[in-house]
Amino acid sequence: MHFNDCWNFSQQICNKYGVEVNNLVNLLLDKSITINFHPDRISNNGKTILENLLEQGNYYGQFKTGTTNGGKTAFNGGDRFLWEQRIFFDAYPNNSLDRPVYGALNILKYIDGASVRFGSCHFTLKKEIVERCTFCYGDSSTNPKVSCTYDTFICVLADLLDDVKNNGKILNQVVLSEQQALAILLNNSKKLKALGRNLDFCIETHIHGDVNLMSDIDSFFIDESYRETIIGKNAEELCQKYEIKLEWIPVRQISVEEIEELFRGPMIPLIAKKIDTMFGNNNGILNAAILGEASRNSHNYPEKWMDIGNEEEVFQYIKQLWHTIGFFG
Repeated sequence: MHFNDCWNFSQQICNKYGVEVNNLVNLLLDKSITINFHPDRISNNGKTILENLLEQGNYYGQFKTGTTNGGKTAFNGGDRFLWEQRIFFDAYPNNSLDRPVYGALNILKYIDGASVRFGSCHFTLKKEIVERCTFCYGDSSTNPKVSCTYDTFICVLADLLDDVKNNGKILNQVVLSEQQALAILLNNSKKLKALGRNLDFCIETHIHGDVNLMSDIDSFFIDESYRETIIGKNAEELCQKYEIKLEWIPVRQISVEEIEELFRGPMIPLIAKKIDTMFGNNNGILNAAILGEASRNSHNYPEKWMDIGNEEEVFQYIKQLWHTIGFFG
């Protein structure tokens, strides 16, 4: 839809229930932007993401760090490079490493962030950063129809309401009617909800320009499994150094025996058992911290994982095991 069509469609639905469209847009844009990531994965300089954050004071994207919790396509000619050139109209030079950072708009106020697929922890950004963001309804890799700025956000709202009308859902949350959907979207409570477990549906947000920890980050939410670990201590140090609020997400954990192959495939129960043996003391419970140990070990000692697969395969299985923990844990 063009801008005017988006406006008319959104206004038509809102008018039925006495909702003012601009007010709804402003309320949505006032919600937190979150950047989900794993704090303990290894960057291309051999240090963990959290160690680099402590030293560098900025959050960088995949083109610079070499780390990802999605597809490894951040290179000239890769899928991520191609969609960025397309949706940002070649604004970034081909050889640029300083490209947008990806997050999502947490309109449903989930304590585990707007897109848990991409990590067990998340930063929440300060409100003023919205003015240098662009938005898509859905993941860029799926070639979404709309990409817009905060002042044309009505186009994302139109896609959101179209999903309500045709599919009965707001992102990953089922709704019974347009009226119920609007009531949820208009709720202005600052209190975060329980775990959202949102793997697949988001309002993707691209932050253009530096993401500086001191000036741009409001809070750091990290999984409870990292308490009393070096990662947890690093998190406390980070928040003290850069004046960030530290918050804890209730631990996501899952019994190894409960992991079935149907959700993410037949290799996931196998790698879960291996990780439990190597890092879980055969306790039969996996969480984000244990999975992080396994990820670092597979990066440093890939030969120990050859019974599961090559480096790329093991990376994918660990990523999919996090999806399982994040959704069911």
